[in-house]
Amino acid sequence: MSEGRDRILKAAEDLFGTHGFDRISVRDIADRAEVNKALIFYHFNSKDELFETVLLNYFESHTEALRESWDATGTLRERVHRMIDAYVDFIVNHRSWPKLVQHVAATEHGEHIPTVQRGLAPMIEWAVQTFGEIAPNEGPTSVRNLFETVAGSVLHHFTYASVLAPMWNGEPLNEAHIAERRAHLHWLVDIMLDAVESGAHL
Repeated sequence: MSEGRDRILKAAEDLFGTHGFDRISVRDIADRAEVNKALIFYHFNSKDELFETVLLNYFESHTEALRESWDATGTLRERVHRMIDAYVDFIVNHRSWPKLVQHVAATEHGEHIPTVQRGLAPMIEWAVQTFGEIAPNEGPTSVRNLFETVAGSVLHHFTYASVLAPMWNGEPLNEAHIAERRAHLHWLVDIMLDAVESGAHL
């Protein structure tokens, strides 16, 4: 990947994540990346293609981070906790990502939702393969519910940081508060694992 393409993708990630797709122009991205507008069209056929590339790159790197954390040695519980850390670390390093997906989901016509679903599919497939042996296919402790609970619990703090600021002394995303949130997620995961391993049903 060329340096220019890298800068374009980083600028697009930042701007799309902050303002959404419709409010950002190719000129805005070129200015942020400090490249000629023509270079963007050299690498990407359209703003839509650039946006889709940003989305799919996010999901690919996110899924790979989760896979790598899971594939290391350890007990089931140790690997789940390591996966939670990898999830949080990924979002800390890609803070535009939750808002970017939120912008897509909130779009009136939802034209980019299929791209998000395409990017999300390998992650869901991985989750089903990974947890399918210990969690049922249906019901409150199913893989789909565990997936949504973990994803939602991680992402919510970052997506709604500005709204939650009064609860966190105005700094929900500082290092200490993220560490506190991370500890809570580990506590939550232990509760879920206890329920799943005991076969408990709500």
